[in-house]
Amino acid sequence: MSKTADQDRNSLTSEDDISLHELQPRPGRPSADSLHSSDFGHLLSDDGSSASSTDLPPIDSGLGAWTFLFGTWLLEATVWAFALSFGVFQDYYSKHELFRESDLIPTIGAVATGVTYLGMPVTNPIAMRWPQHRRKMIVVGYVMCLVGLVAASFARQAWQLLLFQGFVFAFGWVVCYTPFLFMLNEWFVEKRGLAYGILFCASGLSGLFIPLGVGASLERFGFRYTLRGYTVLTIVLSGPALFLMRPRISHSNRGDSLTQTKGLGIGSLWEYCKTIHLPLFATAVFLQGLAFFLPNIFITSYAKDLGLSSTESSGLLALISFAQVLGQLWQGWISDRVNVYIPASISTIIPGLAAALLWGPARGMAYLAPFALIWGFFSASYSVLYTRMCTFVIDSAKDKDTGEGLFMMLYSVLSFLRGVSNILEGPLSSWLFGDELDVERFGLARYAEIVWFTAIGMLASSLAGLGMLWRRRSM
Repeated sequence: MSKTADQDRNSLTSEDDISLHELQPRPGRPSADSLHSSDFGHLLSDDGSSASSTDLPPIDSGLGAWTFLFGTWLLEATVWAFALSFGVFQDYYSKHELFRESDLIPTIGAVATGVTYLGMPVTNPIAMRWPQHRRKMIVVGYVMCLVGLVAASFARQAWQLLLFQGFVFAFGWVVCYTPFLFMLNEWFVEKRGLAYGILFCASGLSGLFIPLGVGASLERFGFRYTLRGYTVLTIVLSGPALFLMRPRISHSNRGDSLTQTKGLGIGSLWEYCKTIHLPLFATAVFLQGLAFFLPNIFITSYAKDLGLSSTESSGLLALISFAQVLGQLWQGWISDRVNVYIPASISTIIPGLAAALLWGPARGMAYLAPFALIWGFFSASYSVLYTRMCTFVIDSAKDKDTGEGLFMMLYSVLSFLRGVSNILEGPLSSWLFGDELDVERFGLARYAEIVWFTAIGMLASSLAGLGMLWRRRSM
């Protein structure tokens, strides 16, 4: 781990051993494109023969990179966006004669999203250990999602919905999702933040339409035909994406990938905890996650308690989704250009203040609509920053001789913490939700503790920005 950068480059034996810090642009250091065309010209090909880097498609540009990103975008827009639209199903199931007596209905949505976050530490080592099978993992996970929806359409008890529309669907998505993140990191380096921003905005964009279409279908055809119909629609819209998602690097089938996982474990993770940045980012992600989900859950019921129409209430969620698309593009673009602590702090301070100053005092759309836009633009796009948080932690460590394996391990830690906060949201929201309704009081009295928890959680998360001062002092 004490080798110089030049010695590291000369000792590389495969494309996967390129450390992330070598690819990051710095003053006085060549860009990723120039590194790709000169410094890495003696990599081994899949058959073990020496290959020039010119044999590989370009990083951050070219048809291959943008075609791959479009394929992932289609999957995100159809599969993950469906999980995020469970609120429509929750309202329907809670009134359906087969399920309305069950208390499992709210848990389905939490499982459908939470398992995806929690599952990354499980799927991440698999995708890292066997890179030659990543495309197969994508297909298997995609099929699991479809099977989960079809199986749920035959449910007659709530636990069956929880199993199939919740767990099977979510686990299928994380099996599909993890390997294409590895592959995305191969295609994008300098523009990685922008690439993740484009990818994540897919669910926000489709979130403008999926709840409306699914809601109309549930009312007209019921949940069985809606789930089956959406399965067919998903195959038509995103099935071709499986053919677009090709890896930039053709990995060996001879077990060479063992080098990617060697030395990666709790011990190496602990070494990065000593940099102070990983604990700060982890705390910020967890606190932001605890506060993030509350407005999404309660803003429609808040509007209805004010006497607003169903159209106005649903319109608030549409505003959040619309602003989320713009915010994710902004977060991805800005995170490639400035210290990641800056957008991370801005994206928690502003929505925290908005919760206290706009949501709590709201008595109509004049306050709720601006709050929805602010919340979507800043808070809903926060997860785009995870990729730059990971590269920042690696870049700030004393020893940086580690490649994509460490990056994805750090990413899975942040994802896991987001999943824990998501799972905690159910009992937390029940505890904070009040019984008394008074439209003259802050937060209508019933939502006051929820509003304050949201504001304080966001502002507490923003304190992680002090880590930027630590880095400056240590330089």
